[in-house]
Amino acid sequence: MNKKLLILLCLLLNIGLIRAQYVPENTDTTHTEQENPYNVFPKSPLPKLKNFSVSGYYRFLGNVRNLKDPYPELQNNPLSIFIGDDSQIPQLMLNLAGKANDKTSFYTDLFMWAPMMGGGTVENVKGLNLGVSMTGTHSTRIGNFKVLAGGINWYSLSPFTFYTNKGYNRFSIFERNPWDPNTKGVDSRYADFYNTGALNQDKRWGQQAFQGIILEGNDLPKGFSAVFMYGKTQLNGGFQPLPNSSTGGRIKKTFKDNFISLNSFNNLTTSDSIENKPLGFNIHTMEFEFRVKKIKISGEAGAGRFFSESYDKGWGESVSLKVLTPKEYTGIPIELHAYQISPKVINNSSVFWNSAIREGNPTAGPDGSQLLLVPFASSMVPVGQLTNNRRGIELNSEFNVGKLKFSVGNSISEEIENISSQVTYSHPANNLTLSRFWRWGFPGNVGPYGNLTKVYRGVFETLTLTDVDAQGKPLNKKRFNTMELNAKYNNKIFKRDFYVYYLLTMASLQKKLSPIMVFTEKAYLRTYYHQMEFYYRIFPNIMWTNYVGYERIIANYDTKTDVVSRRPKNQTGLGLATGIDLRMSKNAGLYLRQRWFNYKDTSFALDHYKGTETTVEIKIFF
Repeated sequence: MNKKLLILLCLLLNIGLIRAQYVPENTDTTHTEQENPYNVFPKSPLPKLKNFSVSGYYRFLGNVRNLKDPYPELQNNPLSIFIGDDSQIPQLMLNLAGKANDKTSFYTDLFMWAPMMGGGTVENVKGLNLGVSMTGTHSTRIGNFKVLAGGINWYSLSPFTFYTNKGYNRFSIFERNPWDPNTKGVDSRYADFYNTGALNQDKRWGQQAFQGIILEGNDLPKGFSAVFMYGKTQLNGGFQPLPNSSTGGRIKKTFKDNFISLNSFNNLTTSDSIENKPLGFNIHTMEFEFRVKKIKISGEAGAGRFFSESYDKGWGESVSLKVLTPKEYTGIPIELHAYQISPKVINNSSVFWNSAIREGNPTAGPDGSQLLLVPFASSMVPVGQLTNNRRGIELNSEFNVGKLKFSVGNSISEEIENISSQVTYSHPANNLTLSRFWRWGFPGNVGPYGNLTKVYRGVFETLTLTDVDAQGKPLNKKRFNTMELNAKYNNKIFKRDFYVYYLLTMASLQKKLSPIMVFTEKAYLRTYYHQMEFYYRIFPNIMWTNYVGYERIIANYDTKTDVVSRRPKNQTGLGLATGIDLRMSKNAGLYLRQRWFNYKDTSFALDHYKGTETTVEIKIFF
C-alpha cells in the first residue's frame, strides 16, 4: 500500500476517535448508549467533589526515665526508654474532609501508629481513628437543619446532661498535651495564657465523644432550636454482643441575649442477651441564662436516677445556680455558684463525677477493660469540678494589680450522705511523670501499698478513714474546702518578654463545715500544692521554659496508719524542670523537657521514689 495513503487513513481514524470522545456541553447524550455500547470512551467527565482537603500532623515523642530510687515493683526496670506516645495518641494523623455539595460534607481521621515494642510489622497500626463522619445541612424558610452521622463527633448539650468541665483556667501549662498546636509565635502560648487566661484548645474542649446520629434544627420560628441524638458514648460499645445505647436531646428557646432549654440524656445497657436485666441512667433538666441589667444569672435544675437489677432508689435532684456581677457593681467581677447533686443522680457523660454508686460494666471485654466503673470515692476536687452526693458554694473572681493578674476561688462543700469511708486526691507536682510508671491501660490498686489508680495522664491516691461503725460506714459526713490562687506577671528583660505564673491550691477534708480551709490536725487530710513557672524568650524563635512544683500532704490519726510506724500519711513531693521551645518553621516545633523528681512518705517506708525524665517532642502540621 502507498505510504501516503496509509498515513491519510491513520489520520482519518484518529480524528474519528477524538470526535467519538467529545460531547459538547448541554448536549443530550441519552441516545449515545447504543452508539457506544461498551462505554470505551467516557461520554462526559465523572462527577467531582466540590472540594477535598488533607491536613494533619506528625508527632514524634521520645521519653527517657531513670529511676534512681524506684518503687519496689519497678526495681527490675529502673531505666526506661520509650518512643511513641503512652497517651495513646498516634504519631501520624491525617484529617480528610470534603464537600459533595453545599449541603453535604464528610470528614474522617486516618492514623498511623508504630509503638516499637518489638512486635515487628504487626505493630505498625494503620486505620481509622474517629471513623468516617458525614455532615449534611439543608436550609429552608422555617429553619436550618443539620445531620451528623457515623464516626466520632464531639458534642455538648448542657452541663448536667452531656458536657465536660472547663474549669476556671487555673492549671500548669509547662507540660504539653498531645493535642496542643504549634502557635504562630514561639511565645504565643504563654502570652495568650497571660492575656486571656486560656489556651487554644481543639474542638473537644468542653465536649464529649458521641458516635451515632445527631439531628439539629436551628433558627426555627419564634427563636426555637432542637437537637436529637441516638448512638453510643465512651460508656457504650465494648466487646460483648449486648444491646447498649444512649439517647439525648434538647429544645431551646432564645430571646435576645437570654435562653431557656429542656434537656434529656439517657443510657440503657442490658447485662443479658434477652434484655431482662437492664441497667443505666436517666436525667432530665432545664437550663437557663438571662441578664438583669449587667448581672448574669444562669443555671440548670432537674432530676436523675440510676437503675439496675440490684439498685433502684428512685429519682434525685441536681441543681446548679450561678450569679455573675460585673466590676461596675462590686469593684471586681464576682461569680457565686451554689449547687446540690443527689447521690441518686448518675451521669458519667456530664460535668460531675460519680462518687456514690459502684457501677457494673457488662460490655467490658478481654482487652483489660475494668469490669467495674469504680467511683472516685469522696474526691478532693479543684474549684469548679463537681461530684454527685455533694452540695456546696463557690466564689470566683479575677482582677489586676498593675501587670499582676489574679484569679482566685474558694469552695465550701459537704456530702449529702456519708456513704464511703474513702477519699481520693492527686499529686500534681509530678502527676504526668507518675502516670508513666504504668505505660499501658489504666490499672487500679498499683503502687507499693495498692492505693494508686491511673487515669488519663494522671494518678490519684486513695485514703481510708478509720472512724467508722461496725459495718464500715463513716460516723461523720465529710466536709471539704478548696482555695485556689493563680497569679500571672509579664514584663521584659533586655527588651524580651518573660512570664511568671504561680498556682497555689490548698484543700482540707474534715468533720465540720468551715468558711476556709482547716489548717490544723482537726482535718482528716490537708493538701498544699505550689506550682511556679518561668518563661523567657531568649531568641525570636526560642523560648526557655522552667517549672518548680512542691506538694505537702498530711493526714491525721482518724485515717489508716502504717502497721510499722503507726503514723498516718505524711508526704512531700518536689518537681524541678527546665526546657526549650524551638519554632523550627511556620508549622514545625521542637519541644525539650528535662525533669528531676523526688517524693517520699515518711510514715510509709516503701512509698518513695526519685529520678529524672527527659522528653523530646517534634510536632509538624501540614
